Amino acid sequence: MDKTPALFGQSGKMSAKGILLILFLVLFTLGFDVIGAGLCYCAHMKEKTCSAAAEGKVIEYKENSYIGQKRRFTPVVKYQAGNEIFTGETNVWYSSRIFETDEYVMIGYNPANPEEFYIKNYDLNIITRLGIIFLVIGGAILAVTVTILILDKNNLDKERKGAIQAGIIIGGIVLFLFAGFAAVAGL
Repeated sequence: MDKTPALFGQSGKMSAKGILLILFLVLFTLGFDVIGAGLCYCAHMKEKTCSAAAEGKVIEYKENSYIGQKRRFTPVVKYQAGNEIFTGETNVWYSSRIFETDEYVMIGYNPANPEEFYIKNYDLNIITRLGIIFLVIGGAILAVTVTILILDKNNLDKERKGAIQAGIIIGGIVLFLFAGFAAVAGL
């Protein structure tokens, strides 16, 4: 009994179901990649525009939590830019208070708009790491989609196809673990 592959029919042409599945996966992958690239780009532009450096002091924390979610904190920082003193909170929320109150931190601020700032070595690192995770996930989904297409198109025996798919799954898990480690470690 000859079973037809999921994506390709008897004639070797892709079925409508296969086309929709591939289209969905490609759009899903592009969405992940656009989000990842956008996050990395925003972090880069923030670092570029907030080129002036100053020392700031964490004076308090703002707390934010939604029903059923963990509490989130953002530090409120007081700093001097030129002859003026500014107080503001970062746009990155943390699950814990990563700085002590009255702790000094280095910030980058925008000379044209000193109210715009970020905490150096923290805020942009988190945004960049999140962007890299989105890019890696998108790339992995694209690689798996292309490999499944190639395997489905080729007439391989079940054992060979199963071995290749197992290798892809193991490789994907290793890649995902490496990306997670790289994002956390800041590589």
